[in-house]
Amino acid sequence: MHAEARSGYDNESASNVVSLQLRPFNEHEALWRDLVSASGEATLFHRDSWLRLLARVYSVSLWIATLNRNGKIAAACVFARAPLSRRFIALPFSDACAPLAREPDAVGPLLNALIARDGSPCSYEIRGISGDAPWLTVECFVNWRLCLDSSLGKVEQRLASNFRRNVRRASRHAVSIEHGNSIELLKRFYTMQLQSRRRLGLPPQPWRFFKSAQEIFAAEGNFEVWIARISGEDVASAVFLRDGDVMHYKWGARRAHDESSANHLLFWSAIEEFSSTVRILDLGRTDIRNQGLMRFKRELGASATPLPSAFYPRAPRQVSAEALTGGFAIVAKVWRRMPIFATALAGRLVYRFLM
Repeated sequence: MHAEARSGYDNESASNVVSLQLRPFNEHEALWRDLVSASGEATLFHRDSWLRLLARVYSVSLWIATLNRNGKIAAACVFARAPLSRRFIALPFSDACAPLAREPDAVGPLLNALIARDGSPCSYEIRGISGDAPWLTVECFVNWRLCLDSSLGKVEQRLASNFRRNVRRASRHAVSIEHGNSIELLKRFYTMQLQSRRRLGLPPQPWRFFKSAQEIFAAEGNFEVWIARISGEDVASAVFLRDGDVMHYKWGARRAHDESSANHLLFWSAIEEFSSTVRILDLGRTDIRNQGLMRFKRELGASATPLPSAFYPRAPRQVSAEALTGGFAIVAKVWRRMPIFATALAGRLVYRFLM
């Protein structure tokens, strides 16, 4: 294993020496932290808290690829690898984790060096970046962001008229909103999450994942659960993670066939709260084929930017859980018929393999 980690790509000239190293993350953990601190491109998914969450819950091994020029780090990328696998992903269960660079032209050479490495062939997936051939780029995702650095009145003006109508409808239904970071609120969210994932035909994340996220992020004041209720019943929920002046909407769930528009009021209430404390509400990655979710985020006043993913040597048959096809669609039909307790158990057993 260590021989593989130390193998490299070298290109020497009279004035330039370029090399690549792929090593276990713990050997260069301090280097990665320095790069994250220095980079203006680092996001929640590059940071230590998120990496610890993935390693703790899913038992992935973390690796770091570094491109060195004349003895200095020019760029680096952190990967996760499942046990007994030669597939490296930056990063699984994450919207994006593009390489970070100290030099503006270093990312392309880093990608080239990865596939020129000696030793047994590996496959790579890097979320949030395009790659030149022979890398294959898939462009079915966008990332939605809502700027909150103007007055709340201006933010409200950007809401679509349909979104405003839904907020008023929720108010007429006497929807109440609760939020906090307690484990009790998280358990109520998870009850709805199990139902929502079954409705979508997808295995749920294990309870341990959300509990660990609460333990890691709440300790730093960066974890919030929001829940909308009607007549004492939970009907919609959302979990947010804060990263500096960016608040990330990470997971959401709601009751089926609810016509109260409680989810609209929940998000507007969260925006009212966040507008005085953060600069951006990041609404996360969305498949462009998911028209319902695209519409919701657009009507919220958010803007979308492309979020490509680069694969080598090929992309998997199913790159998005939001647009299931072929055998995956058949499995989804089976999943929708499973009892809740069975979906929770199956998710605990299989979700970690859905990298």
